[in-house]
Amino acid sequence: MLRRSGRGAPITTLAVGGLLFIACVSGESLDPGGNTPDGGISGSAGSGTGSGGAFPTGGASSGGSLSGGSTSTGGAATGGAFPTGGAFPTGGTATGGAFPTGGVSSGGTATGGAFPTGGTATGGAMTGGTATGGGAGRGGTSTGGTATGGTATGGTATGGTGGTVAPPPNINGGQTAWVSRYWDCCKPACGWDANVNNGGPMQACNQQNQSLGGNFGARNACESGGTAFMCWNGAPWSVGGQLSYGFVAASGPNYVCGRCFHLQFNGSGHSGSNPGVTAINGKHMIVQVINNGGVAQDQFDLLIPGGGVGALNACDDQWGSSVSLGAQYGGFRTTCNGDSNCVRQMCQSAFANKPELMAGCEWFLGWYANADNPNVVYERVACPAALTQRSGLSEN
Repeated sequence: MLRRSGRGAPITTLAVGGLLFIACVSGESLDPGGNTPDGGISGSAGSGTGSGGAFPTGGASSGGSLSGGSTSTGGAATGGAFPTGGAFPTGGTATGGAFPTGGVSSGGTATGGAFPTGGTATGGAMTGGTATGGGAGRGGTSTGGTATGGTATGGTATGGTGGTVAPPPNINGGQTAWVSRYWDCCKPACGWDANVNNGGPMQACNQQNQSLGGNFGARNACESGGTAFMCWNGAPWSVGGQLSYGFVAASGPNYVCGRCFHLQFNGSGHSGSNPGVTAINGKHMIVQVINNGGVAQDQFDLLIPGGGVGALNACDDQWGSSVSLGAQYGGFRTTCNGDSNCVRQMCQSAFANKPELMAGCEWFLGWYANADNPNVVYERVACPAALTQRSGLSEN
């Protein structure tokens, strides 16, 4: 039987009525064995993780989802303002760093479908953007080079796909880990002041996905009477064919609120081989830590809508108990035994009126190729502005 443990809220010395504060946990995939979270409750570990006592991503989603119909293919969307959502369109060649930041893109709004495929937003050259970050190792930052000229193409909606940001250089050496998945709707751990070393904590959202702003003391929805949920713009999104951004739970030395890691998929799976892990071999992600608990030190638990709730579940309270959440650990994919059409149907049923979450499901089936617990090599890197702006967390 799979086991996992929960995520922790901030550790305080305050005791009320002899009761301890218990944080939330999320769920995920398939791995035997247990783990005790940092400051959380003891539950089951396994391939999944839970986010509990944790903070969501900051407030309302930036950029929103693209509008119109179902799938836009082949059409060119022009005019208006370039879609935003955390992704930085590239222009020209960025030298001296893996994560181009700065610069302004203008022109071209991609419309005509929630998940544009094949359509190209044209216009808006990115000029003056300095490429910073690079494949910086622990504590280091690679700087240099300025990206000028060129044309920004693609574009990324919150949780969706698109963009042409180049991935960082392949990792030379690095450490090994694996990536599970979860979405438990709980406020993540980095939503409390006590868990954040630098800058402010993440904002949570209410039941309607509206930001709670600076109300960082709002009770976690995973607790009885709690009103603070994970914001829906925490779903992963691609910024290029070989690069995506997202948010994770971590433990041990990797659990530092706001810290970022470069993950490179190596084509193998923690729970055995499957077509998805083969398909994403060589792809890259930059992820920011926003949560803890329920994961091993060599594990990153990636927030993916429909990824499983784990030991604690605020999704029933947010969406209603009639919404099918799939298997407690592994979510839709586990329930569907890996069948992509089945997963898509479950996504459409659960998130028909929640475009940001639906876009996250489409990302899982598209860019991520429905992969189950892929193995990675990883290294610490400087956080792209697209991640820190969306989460509100400063790099630590």
